[in-house]
Amino acid sequence: MSALRLRCKTETGTHVITGLSTASLLSDLMTEIEKTTSVPSCSQRILSGYPPKALNLQDCLCTLQSLSVKSGDTFTVVNKDPVKCNTQENTEAEKRPSVKRKEVPADNSCLFYSVFYVINNGFLNYDKAKELRGKIAYKVMTEPERYSDAVLGKSQDEYSAWIQSDTSWGGAIELSILSEIYQIQIAAIDVKTSRLDIYGQDKSHSSRVYLIYDGIHYDPLYFDPCDPQFSAQTLFSVNDDRILTQVLELGDEARKARQYTDTANFTLVCITCQKKLKGQAEAQAHGKETGHKNFSEC
Repeated sequence: MSALRLRCKTETGTHVITGLSTASLLSDLMTEIEKTTSVPSCSQRILSGYPPKALNLQDCLCTLQSLSVKSGDTFTVVNKDPVKCNTQENTEAEKRPSVKRKEVPADNSCLFYSVFYVINNGFLNYDKAKELRGKIAYKVMTEPERYSDAVLGKSQDEYSAWIQSDTSWGGAIELSILSEIYQIQIAAIDVKTSRLDIYGQDKSHSSRVYLIYDGIHYDPLYFDPCDPQFSAQTLFSVNDDRILTQVLELGDEARKARQYTDTANFTLVCITCQKKLKGQAEAQAHGKETGHKNFSEC
């Protein structure tokens, strides 16, 4: 059993956490984070490593040792619901029909889970969601003139193999392709900038779905009618300004609560050679040059 000295980054700054050991439970870490940062355990989203991944807080009885936590590690803690409390007023607010966020796993396939969820009106099958990677690869390979090396940043063969790997992240190119495959607009609200990117906007698609992006992770958005007689809704008319307004408001609330990761400016250290790097671009360049793949936020 080894004593741990950990760091925790929140919107209020960096905090030091002591008093835990490798035998401590994840629930103990959550409790210490609450004591140190005032972020309630029930509202915590804890990110670690690089690329930053969210810990599975449902498995709160696992030990820190089993999570490979070591002294000196830094966690980024996001308050998912900074205004949540046990007052009747907030309970009533939660019951009002509104656009809400559905959390999906942070395992490099979050974009594909999110798109599958919204195109299937709130149904999520993780295995089926991964099939979207194959559909993207097929479209790229069958339209070589449209998806050139310059557009993809690599050859079609390389891209096809890359996008079908479970370790590859999806982004703008993949959302654009999925928009065309499913003949639907896909709108993604960027938490850090409040920018709304709408893929397929130049087409004649009549329907739109919404995602939210925090710099490293996508989640799907849905409309909760708060009525058991009606199911959640993920598919909307492109002319539904009421839903658009709620999506923009939700993104603005997340921005004000700093529920995003600044991938351009956070500082990392290469665990292999201890070189310090700034932002995702430097880390990717270092990894390509050296083959090193393990990074930690510092």
